[in-house]
Amino acid sequence: MTAVDPSAGESTEVVPLRRNRDFLLLWTGNWLQFFGSRLSGACYPLLALDVSGGSARAAGLASMAAVVPYAVLQLPAGVLVDRWDRRRVMEICAVGRATVLAVVAAAVLLGSLGIPWLLALIAADVSLAIVAGLAERASVLTIVPAAQLTAAMAQNEARGRSAGLLGGPLGTVLFSWARWSPYLAGAVGAAVAAVNIRFIRADCRPPRAAQRRLVRRDLADGLVWVRRQPFLRVAIPLTAVAGGFLQVVSLALVVVLVKEQGHDESTVGLLLGISGCGGLLGALTARWWTRRVPLPALLCGGFAVWALLMAGMYVVSSPVGLGVLFGAMNLIGAVFGVAAAVYQMTMTPHEMQGRVAAVAGLVTAAGSTAGALAFSSLIDRFDGPTAILLSAGGMALVALAALLVPAMRRARLVTDTPVAPAAEAADPTSV
Repeated sequence: MTAVDPSAGESTEVVPLRRNRDFLLLWTGNWLQFFGSRLSGACYPLLALDVSGGSARAAGLASMAAVVPYAVLQLPAGVLVDRWDRRRVMEICAVGRATVLAVVAAAVLLGSLGIPWLLALIAADVSLAIVAGLAERASVLTIVPAAQLTAAMAQNEARGRSAGLLGGPLGTVLFSWARWSPYLAGAVGAAVAAVNIRFIRADCRPPRAAQRRLVRRDLADGLVWVRRQPFLRVAIPLTAVAGGFLQVVSLALVVVLVKEQGHDESTVGLLLGISGCGGLLGALTARWWTRRVPLPALLCGGFAVWALLMAGMYVVSSPVGLGVLFGAMNLIGAVFGVAAAVYQMTMTPHEMQGRVAAVAGLVTAAGSTAGALAFSSLIDRFDGPTAILLSAGGMALVALAALLVPAMRRARLVTDTPVAPAAEAADPTSV
């Protein structure tokens, strides 16, 4: 069996992912790094509370410091990833994150950490993670043959889901034992990732890396390219709107369980655990779904099923039942994540991978932020179940809009052809 190498366009014998040395180095190293990030990230608000003497405002600032880089840094990071050696970028970011987390651990151990320094270190940690994530996503194209891209992205999705499922709970346990321990564990994970990345042999440099142009011109080229793609031009905003409704539902579930039903906070952990298992199952089965279900059915049908599951939450009240419904939503979300990543990566010119992924990430993050803001207004006027029902209606409108757009109905997921070699690559929705 042969496959087309996206970077060279030549047929070579396909090596199974389990024997692809570079992919294993990247996957295992970054799993440890992601796991460490979940350990430390879950504890940042708790650490802010501890350092500030119990200030809720400090915890809010810590959460904000972890969100702001997504709005500020994504587009410039995409330009950087499309200019520099992506393997080198990942290595520098891993070393940087190991240093930042080690500094946090040392400062906590010595009792010398203040809120301003904590906020700066959180922002640095998240910023390095954003750049590294974009670089890794683009590097997969040179490490994995195009025919195995779906399987690779499904494994990456499962990696993130499993790290989130295990890292958050374990991080809080470590934090209760020793405040510095989650951050030291995160530093070790990032250091191992840096070593693994150092031994990757694949050439991860983007085309035309020697060119030097104005950053705003490179950024404008990426934005223009996305705008000219009928499918991406519609799919990215619709996905962002859907993400906003998902954010409303996730926040409303906490209000329903803790405030309105009077359950203990540990019940929220139960719900998140069940839903996390759903997301992991979706990642593990994403390849099966993408092989058997056309992309339009995955997207339009997925939005519609999301709306039905949300409506079901209006009538279901038990924590386990809500967790199962939320887990089913996460299963769909994981399949979405793999399908969207494969489509974007196979249709985007190699030299624009960073910028296009950054645009999609920025718009999606904006949708989640808008959902969080909308939740504040909804919960002031309605109870939790009503907020969820209104979100179900909004999601149904998203599904209808996706069904009515021709570009959404004509899209096809292509996994056995090389990445588009030039910015003028044709959009498959025109086929």
